[in-house]
Amino acid sequence: MTKTYRHELQSEVRSISGWYEIVKEDRITHGEQEYLYLVGNGAVDSSCCGVGGCHYAVVPGAVVGWKSGRDEDGCPTSELDPVRDEEIRRALRELITKKEGVSQVQFW
Repeated sequence: MTKTYRHELQSEVRSISGWYEIVKEDRITHGEQEYLYLVGNGAVDSSCCGVGGCHYAVVPGAVVGWKSGRDEDGCPTSELDPVRDEEIRRALRELITKKEGVSQVQFW
């Protein structure tokens, strides 16, 4: 099932206990397919039970249409297929962890 992704970097999202921010987006090829991944930082800095932070990556999916549209605010959008195959997820997790030095890689 194809999903629309809105390209938006450097926008801090705050919550009651901390924040996160996507600082980079990149594409990586595995096999014949290209995948979009995002790199972000997050921190728990206003929690009642402690503080902490992480450097992470998120893989929204396989690229179907790269920056193929725009949303109502004029931001570019891409069409992506979520990664369902566990072997592909494992391979992407390994490649992205080595390349970016992140502590975790999550998938949509």
